[in-house]
Amino acid sequence: MYRSIGLLLALVLLAGCAAQSHVSEPIAPVFVASDPQRCDSRAECTTKVSRTLLFVFDYAAAGAPLVQRDGRLLFTPADVPVTDWPALYIRLAEAEQSAFAFNAQCRVQTCRLTAPQLLQIYRSYLADKPCAFSAAVCRIN
Repeated sequence: MYRSIGLLLALVLLAGCAAQSHVSEPIAPVFVASDPQRCDSRAECTTKVSRTLLFVFDYAAAGAPLVQRDGRLLFTPADVPVTDWPALYIRLAEAEQSAFAFNAQCRVQTCRLTAPQLLQIYRSYLADKPCAFSAAVCRIN
């Protein structure tokens, strides 16, 4: 029930926000058949969009700034106070036969998590096997 409320809250918060981000665009990912960032059907993409929203809500609940939404882009706004949490940039997948793009960028000398660690956590959410933001290693296999 709390996840449902949290997801609803995240949707409401993201729906009204729009701004430019200074986090660089994600690099086009390379995919394998079982890649969590890929979705082959509309239903799978819809499910993974929901998991992405849960990821960004949990990320904010852990202490990171809330992301904003502009169409299919979710990003950390440039005008939020700089913290030791990496700034996010996520491009949501299209309806089917597409993929989610992800990038994280540290705005200070040292961040709590590296971009590869944060990507691994994000991919665990997409695979419906979320792990904690405090986890140094997160396995999705």
